[in-house]
Amino acid sequence: MRIDDWRRKIDAIDTAMLHLLNLRTELALEVGRLKNEEGVALRAPAREQEILARMKELNPGPLDGEAIGNIYQVMLNESIRTQERHGFGKAASEPSTKGNRVTSPPAGRRQGRG
Repeated sequence: MRIDDWRRKIDAIDTAMLHLLNLRTELALEVGRLKNEEGVALRAPAREQEILARMKELNPGPLDGEAIGNIYQVMLNESIRTQERHGFGKAASEPSTKGNRVTSPPAGRRQGRG
């Protein structure tokens, strides 16, 4: 295969991922709406940690656990931001990292597989 062939495959995957990200966000908006009605905080740190741990465990590679954690933390942060933009609640607390960057585990303590 040539570079253009590989790029077309990547473009198709990017398009599919974009649709899945938006579908995931639509579901998160419904969760945000329900949390708003029940007076529950949007951010649920235990749930976020559960998602991060599950995705790292399921990850077959070649992305390592840190990469998966970074990607999913951005997705979680953007879900909260989108919920707030739609007028649902306030985030109870921000994650321990600033912005969308996730810090690495201490040296010698690699997380996830891959």
